[in-house]
Amino acid sequence: MTGNTTGVYPAVSGRPDNRGSFDYSSARHQMENVGPIPSGRYWIQPSQMWKNRWYNLASRAAWGDYRLTIHVMPGTRTFGRGGFFIHGGTHAGSAGCINLHSGMENFVREIEAATKGMPECYVPLTVQY
Repeated sequence: MTGNTTGVYPAVSGRPDNRGSFDYSSARHQMENVGPIPSGRYWIQPSQMWKNRWYNLASRAAWGDYRLTIHVMPGTRTFGRGGFFIHGGTHAGSAGCINLHSGMENFVREIEAATKGMPECYVPLTVQY
């Protein structure tokens, strides 16, 4: 995650269809609260990592223990959608966020290690299907 190193993580985005499959077609990118995050360029800021604690408990099934806001880069078409996050959770699927499922803890460890001493940095994120 530093320099030219790229992290690639298995993930799902959007809600599964009636057969339990994920549809990443461009038509589905436009479907708010159902479709996946649209393909494009985004950025994250590690200092915005939100940890699920007892005093601000969100649904662990939906969110997991961590979430990180995804910001849109200029030129990325989101079809009026927003409010995207990277998060974990016990159920695969989301309302358009990137759900790393059980891989979120590993992602958090790796991004914290890679940005140690630079938590205010901006990390580019490319979504492609």
